[in-house]
Amino acid sequence: MGAMLSLLREYANENGAFLLMQKPIGMLARRTRDRFLAKRLSTHGLQIGRYPRLAGLAHMRIGKNFSAGDGLWLEAVTSFAGVRYEPLITIGANINVSHQVHVACTNRVVIGDGVLMGSHVIITDHGHGIYVGPEQSSPDIPPNMRRLSNDKVVTIKKNVWIGDGVAVLGGSEIGEGAIIGANSVVTGKIPAYCIAVGAPASPIRKWDFEKKQWIAWRED
Repeated sequence: MGAMLSLLREYANENGAFLLMQKPIGMLARRTRDRFLAKRLSTHGLQIGRYPRLAGLAHMRIGKNFSAGDGLWLEAVTSFAGVRYEPLITIGANINVSHQVHVACTNRVVIGDGVLMGSHVIITDHGHGIYVGPEQSSPDIPPNMRRLSNDKVVTIKKNVWIGDGVAVLGGSEIGEGAIIGANSVVTGKIPAYCIAVGAPASPIRKWDFEKKQWIAWRED
């Protein structure tokens, strides 16, 4: 208790009494909001930072003990440019994500248990426009008016660690226990128990279960 009071006094000296008063008020408001969201999502242990943007809650399934930093953006897109979608975002238990993480879905995004994400991560199963097949989007149409794609799935399996600034795009699958290096772009399948980096991301190391260490990646 003494240590807590000392920290509060230090904060007040540095920032003033007004900002000190805002801290507990903000924490109380966020806790109330989190309890409401947890009830709406039929989960518990939900903790979200400031300024979240959440849309399409009826199309989300979130496991227990989900924790996120400031600026979380979860969006299950149900309608865009006059087109209806049936998205589903499934997030497992014991997930920890940092600030400014964006998950967007028109079809399916699945995130397994125990995943850790850094800040400024984007995970999306779609893009603005259709660029393959018989009915492709014309460049004469502004990008924000093009039909969203909804034919891909993103799967992130359990115990994956995603570094800062990573983009995980439609059609990606990240195997169990994989690590994705900062600022990488995932566009396809990443094997389990490997470290992958780059744009597009590719494995550079893998976990050797016999040696119990990370070794250089070699194609079999």
